[in-house]
Amino acid sequence: MIIAITDRKISAMRDFLEQLEAIAYSSPDMIILREKDLSDSEYRYLAIECQRICSYHNIKFCVNSYVNIAGSLGDGRIQLSLDLMKANAEKLKQFEEIWVSVHSLEEAEEAEAAGATHLIYGNVFETTCKPGAKGRGLKALREVCAAVRIPVFATGGIDADNAGLVIEAGCEGVCVRSLLMTADNPHAEMDALKEKIVKKKK
Repeated sequence: MIIAITDRKISAMRDFLEQLEAIAYSSPDMIILREKDLSDSEYRYLAIECQRICSYHNIKFCVNSYVNIAGSLGDGRIQLSLDLMKANAEKLKQFEEIWVSVHSLEEAEEAEAAGATHLIYGNVFETTCKPGAKGRGLKALREVCAAVRIPVFATGGIDADNAGLVIEAGCEGVCVRSLLMTADNPHAEMDALKEKIVKKKK
């Protein structure tokens, strides 16, 4: 699986929704709307538009962090940090899929025990999302994948050159941000990524 994560601040197109449309056309398995600096009303507007785009292209849509908005949209999934997961334990009972971002083996095990259904582990490689942060590497990723029973998705510096390596490490799939958000042609980037992942899964 390939998950696209948004970041309107680095969008290749001036119109963020046009970039979303281009990414959706490239057929990721899911798009996570990660725009955590917005007010509730601003985020809700983008969430409704993103949900519409995803529905048209038959792609899963996931809200990041805004638990109440995710619940009202009714997609049945949410993505959030471990801290937010713990703070919203009661509210999360309404969701079928709970995607939790973790950064260590200990956090991965804690999230699984608390009810996470999917983990996003990173950053595996160096990434522009966290400048100066050293990648945690493939060895640490393998340890996380081996320790939990729920699907793990790698994030952080993922591209066509290294996607196969994280699949070999035991990941169910990858999450990519800048690769697609900064691309003038997301479809070409997605095709290259899918080719490497499919080859490793055979």
